[in-house]
Amino acid sequence: MDLSNENIIHVKKGDVEYLQFKELLKYSDRVQHAYSLKPLQFSDENDQAPANYEKICEALNIDSNKIIKSAQKHTDVVKDIEEYTDEKFEFVDGFITNKKNIPLVTKYADCTPIILYDKIKNVIGNVHSGWRGTLQRISAKAVKLMIEKYNCNPADIIVCIGPCIKQCHFQVEEDFIENFKQEFGNVEKYYKTGEIIEGKQKYYFDTTSLIIDYLTEIGINRENIFDSNICSVCNVAKMSSYRAEKEKADRNMNIVMLK
Repeated sequence: MDLSNENIIHVKKGDVEYLQFKELLKYSDRVQHAYSLKPLQFSDENDQAPANYEKICEALNIDSNKIIKSAQKHTDVVKDIEEYTDEKFEFVDGFITNKKNIPLVTKYADCTPIILYDKIKNVIGNVHSGWRGTLQRISAKAVKLMIEKYNCNPADIIVCIGPCIKQCHFQVEEDFIENFKQEFGNVEKYYKTGEIIEGKQKYYFDTTSLIIDYLTEIGINRENIFDSNICSVCNVAKMSSYRAEKEKADRNMNIVMLK
């Protein structure tokens, strides 16, 4: 299986496999990044996770002892990392930094991974945007923090949206739609009406398009947004998916670091 497409390359080095964005590879002298694939898995409960971090970091020439990560509680909290710390972040779902050699990590099983890179100010961000984070505009809050902390210009920021559950599999119900209506108003363009199951109307929601729209509203150029166009459920052979695997789902991870 090769997941390469117009925006993505699929790299294979033995049992280490990962995806990289072609756009970010243009700046490979300044930034390293990857979205991991199976067989390597990274949930906190996985005894092999520490060894797997070492494997993928070795392939990427990254020091696995310097990783910054969080327990991720589906918040809208983004943390600016000013120096390496071994602090165990809990209620944090995104990071930004302008410091070199500090790898920022987020983990996934269907939620949306978002890498931000200001190619002028040399600032990175790594954001975990589940549906709750998407509802709370966490990626936009990360951009605003980059502006506040580092005087970034949104027009200079590259946005890379990694594999996640896409509209084809993201089945939701009326209460979900109502939550998004309350926050965004008319959201009809983001969902399709599906079947009725056990008396309940189902819908299929497109979180990726919503994220793209509200990022462009705060000044990100649409031509600077790159979508992997990969569904984690469709590609469960290579990606963890809570929708497909339920409690058996482990985690893929997204990593980005300034060199």
